[in-house]
Amino acid sequence: MVIRKRRRGKYNAQPVVIDGIRFASKAEGAYYMLIRNKPQKVTIQESFEILSAFKINGKRYSARKYKPDFCFYDGEKLAKVVDVKGGNATLTTDARLRMLLFMIRYKIPITIARYDYHTGLFTEEQL
Repeated sequence: MVIRKRRRGKYNAQPVVIDGIRFASKAEGAYYMLIRNKPQKVTIQESFEILSAFKINGKRYSARKYKPDFCFYDGEKLAKVVDVKGGNATLTTDARLRMLLFMIRYKIPITIARYDYHTGLFTEEQL
């Protein structure tokens, strides 16, 4: 009998399930615990198109999307977008580019919530 060890993600994040929702990391789960009782409408991993599909010389290029960790709404209007980073995680150039394209298209700044595993606290900064 072969026992397979559960694989971690690309950035060594450990997935966690809270309230039946699967989060990619403990940091995302901790942020959810912090905001889950807020009266504001919150969506998790909502997909936004940042670049439409197009064709050049008959070759089709698919649309590009960005999925922030949390989106906060005031009524029906998108008010705040949060991307959670755990520990000393740095933004990759690809992630930073996706975030910049999102901000250009939707005119909403992205808040980076950095989680300190030792204190259990978040610090928020705008990109």
